[in-house]
Amino acid sequence: MSGEVDVLHPARDAAFQMAEDLAAHILENSNTYHALAGQDDYPGRDRLRFAVLLVMFEEMGKLMALVQQCERAAKADYLNVRVEDFHNHCLNGRKATAQILEELRTAERASLTLGRKDIKLSEEPAFAKEDFCSLKERLLYMVADERARNLDFVPPGALMDRYATIIERNTLAAGDYIHDLGRALGLWLQLGLKPKVREGEPHSIRYS
Repeated sequence: MSGEVDVLHPARDAAFQMAEDLAAHILENSNTYHALAGQDDYPGRDRLRFAVLLVMFEEMGKLMALVQQCERAAKADYLNVRVEDFHNHCLNGRKATAQILEELRTAERASLTLGRKDIKLSEEPAFAKEDFCSLKERLLYMVADERARNLDFVPPGALMDRYATIIERNTLAAGDYIHDLGRALGLWLQLGLKPKVREGEPHSIRYS
């Protein structure tokens, strides 16, 4: 950003539609993630796969904030919704990463409480210790600094899949919540995409 304040003030109904559109956009990106993940391994596959996942993190952060403000506007009967930092992809990505990691650890703690001995709490991933704002550029472009070309921060495929699953689940829940909340206000909003999981094909196109 160029020093300008990143604040949007869409009308309430437009903000609700924006939330549904953003949820659909995340699921479209999820389709791309799974299309890449389902390919035979080749040089560069996981690099691009993780780049798409980072965009999903960033947009998940936007969606969390937007849904929260839509809820606030609905309860207070505001005519407009205040949306801060919508274009700050880096900040939104960091917020979503923190929340998703906490959700993952919460599920792991619950499994441990239930006696699962094969579960251990996830450590902070390597990419979370990097400069989040530079990750996509390092993944998509070859940088001049040889030290920055090290991509050891890219998570293993199985861990990326776990992150993607949590993002998808939260996105679908947000879409349903906005639909129900909007319906109470006389709005009829549709996510437009529905799960389409095919048995035996973990990385098939999931939403259509």
